[in-house]
Amino acid sequence: MIRHKFREEKGSLGKVLPPIAEIVLENNGFSVGMPMYIDSGADVSMIPLHFGRALGFKQKEKDTIQEIKGVSGVSIPYILKEVTLILNDKVLKIRIAWALVEEVPMLMGRMDIFDKFRIIFDERKGWIDFEE
Repeated sequence: MIRHKFREEKGSLGKVLPPIAEIVLENNGFSVGMPMYIDSGADVSMIPLHFGRALGFKQKEKDTIQEIKGVSGVSIPYILKEVTLILNDKVLKIRIAWALVEEVPMLMGRMDIFDKFRIIFDERKGWIDFEE
């Protein structure tokens, strides 16, 4: 079992405890460690433009720019890429939406991740469990 604690943040609603996982993304010898919001409402994991560049992503002629809409209804252009995600000692090859804008949070979505685990959000105890 993998356990991550909620992390306290302050926002317009005061103190909130969003579910966050510390992960590592790897691509062609580059790796970046980062916290990601665990978002059961997100179809796909997403990273902003500069993190994709840090991983060595480049827009290629064969890449298809797609658009996704979040809760706000705003369209976000992205390119679907493949990357290695490391969650504690679990290594997963996943598809990730590399946003072509900066104004997106780091999101861990369902595609290629949620089907590998039973994920329990325990708000009262303040943690998220990933059970294989």
